[in-house]
Amino acid sequence: MNDSTSASDAPKEPGFHNPQRRFDALPDYRELEFEPIARSFRGYTVLTTAIWWLPIAAASAAANFIPGVTLLPGLIAPVALGLLALLIGVYRWVDAGRRGWALRDHDIAAREGIFWRKVTMLPFARIQHVETSSGPIERWKGLARLKLFTAGGMTSDLDIIGLEATTADTLREHLAEQIRLRDALADTAGDSEADSGNDSGDEGG
Repeated sequence: MNDSTSASDAPKEPGFHNPQRRFDALPDYRELEFEPIARSFRGYTVLTTAIWWLPIAAASAAANFIPGVTLLPGLIAPVALGLLALLIGVYRWVDAGRRGWALRDHDIAAREGIFWRKVTMLPFARIQHVETSSGPIERWKGLARLKLFTAGGMTSDLDIIGLEATTADTLREHLAEQIRLRDALADTAGDSEADSGNDSGDEGG
């Protein structure tokens, strides 16, 4: 008599199914209808770019009037910095138009990038913490950013910037509720398994 058991004869885990999926039957992420970010975010990108770069250009121009200090002859340095600031501002302006987000039943997605485009999807099952934040200029423009954290992460795993403050708050509350529901279901399932184990132990005894 052969005591060995073939793989087909081995007991299968109840309730577990892992059928193969055809690649051409997979859903296309490009079918997602991304929500655009706030219109005021483009103005925010222009303003913050100017706040960062214009003082640097002005300082480089003023340095030419300090005796013994010459960065580059004439206005070459401030003009070059001004052109660099303009290019960065245009890039951020276009990038703002490319950004978007989408919410589904089980995950949230974010899109960004111009030349190197990226779509990030984060399942609710992985989210452990969600928060909103905003700087002074963002608050002035009515903007906020949504930060999503996964287990063990010290920094956010997904940032969605350029949201209207009310939209960010609504998403935060919705995602927090999804986390609470997920944890409640997990606790209920754990209690059921523990009760089943206790019942089996009592019958065995």
